[in-house]
Amino acid sequence: MKTCFISVLTLLVLSCNSEIKKDTPKQSPIKATETSGIPVLNFGTIHLSGSTDAYASITDVNNPQSKAAIKKIVDELVAFKPTIICVEIPPESTEFMNETYQNYKTDRTSRINYSEEVNVIAMEVARLSGTKTIYGIDNPIGFDYPSLIQIANQNAEDSLQVQQTMTYYEQLNEKPLLEQFEEINTKAAKMATFDFYNVLATMHTPDQFEGADVIAEFYKRNLRMYTNFSDIPVTKADRVLIVMGATHTAYFDIFIANSSKYTLENASDYTQYASEQ
Repeated sequence: MKTCFISVLTLLVLSCNSEIKKDTPKQSPIKATETSGIPVLNFGTIHLSGSTDAYASITDVNNPQSKAAIKKIVDELVAFKPTIICVEIPPESTEFMNETYQNYKTDRTSRINYSEEVNVIAMEVARLSGTKTIYGIDNPIGFDYPSLIQIANQNAEDSLQVQQTMTYYEQLNEKPLLEQFEEINTKAAKMATFDFYNVLATMHTPDQFEGADVIAEFYKRNLRMYTNFSDIPVTKADRVLIVMGATHTAYFDIFIANSSKYTLENASDYTQYASEQ
């Protein structure tokens, strides 16, 4: 009798399991092709006419050698075929930016009074690509970067790391223009920059959080820029090019790569310049 009871119980359990399997929808991993969104090329640039950055590369864009290098950069970005271009200027300057851009199509001397990369890269790529609109997405916020360096210099290990980073940027700015663009658009360089700001966020005096508070302001700036970027009307047919300072691209790579709305392009695919300048 006991054996019979166990046999019946076993059949009931197997029957229940069969029903559960039948009613439970099969779970399958989402394929990349099913989540592909609007292509975004997040392209880092040096500020060609200088900036308030601790280290900035100033380039004479009228120098024949610089012109040749910039043309190669432009040609690579045109190959992306952007329908929308975003640059590091405030959104309230977008209207003026596009008035200047419309004039630039027939008069190459038409310029805006921002960093030269907007003039010689973004507008030229827009012209050659037939891009209709260039959008400003910046949200300038000042943050007390030097104070964190002072705190870091009070500790030998932290001071050494800061000095090594600064030396790297000094050496980078001395490289030929195309080499600079190649390097700052690698994932390794972007993540090294992101990590350096995270290190600065840990700088503090006893029982205080100076580093976290200061870098939070820079993080807020990038989030606000991303908000401005997200406000731009786009369709599935659009291809978006972002041209802005390399530090911002480090943050945007993370934002965009983790968004279901966009698909992040590999920026290094668009820095395949010839080795000769």
